[in-house]
Amino acid sequence: MPLLVLLTPQPTDADLTVVIDVLRFTTAAACALSRGARALIPHATVDEARAAARTLPSALLAGERHALKPDGFDLGNSPLEFTRDAVEGRDIVWTTTNGTRAITLALAVVAPRPPSPAPATPHPSPPRATPRDLLLASYVNLSAVVSLLEREFGEGATVAVVCSGREGGFALEDSACAGRLVRRLHAAWGDELTMNDGARASACIDEAYGEDLARLFRDAQHGRFLRDHGFSADLQACAQVDAVDVVPRWRDGRFVAG
Repeated sequence: MPLLVLLTPQPTDADLTVVIDVLRFTTAAACALSRGARALIPHATVDEARAAARTLPSALLAGERHALKPDGFDLGNSPLEFTRDAVEGRDIVWTTTNGTRAITLALAVVAPRPPSPAPATPHPSPPRATPRDLLLASYVNLSAVVSLLEREFGEGATVAVVCSGREGGFALEDSACAGRLVRRLHAAWGDELTMNDGARASACIDEAYGEDLARLFRDAQHGRFLRDHGFSADLQACAQVDAVDVVPRWRDGRFVAG
């Protein structure tokens, strides 16, 4: 059973894809659904999110750019903002600097081109396909994600864990969380798993930090950025391992509680 970790965001044709953006989108998304939000609708850009929200007048508009809530948005990207009073029964249109862009890439899988009867004739653009399944993971819902994967990770299926990273690059906290997921799955499946180098590297990062997520977030570039911009309480919220038992799961163009 192949298990891949992609340390930066990129497309994947895996049967099941898990996107991680610990600080803070996938943490806040799990919290929002656990507190009664009906669905989460991600968009890559602020303009796309605003346009989508205009077609859903009852939806909340949430997200950030460089940690700050854009003008006119109802909510930012802090898991502490998504209280039951704020989100219960509501759809949330959401855009972030890293996490929702990683989702867009993960969904942009290009199907293989069919054989051509006339090689000299240019191919049209190939059709796009989506992964069979897409989940959001973070420390706050890690055990729930592991349980779902153990239940539905069938023989021969490929699982790809996509780290959202930071502005297209590597993010220490996402890779560490991916490593925690890898180690949990390896404990369950043992040598039945075949792992790529990204999976092995992320497991080493998690092993190095252990349970000390405070140190992980202090060392992480984005953790320091959030702390310096007044979001220290968010770092504590993002370190609450297994605080919720909800897995955001892709269904018909939105995430719902899986």
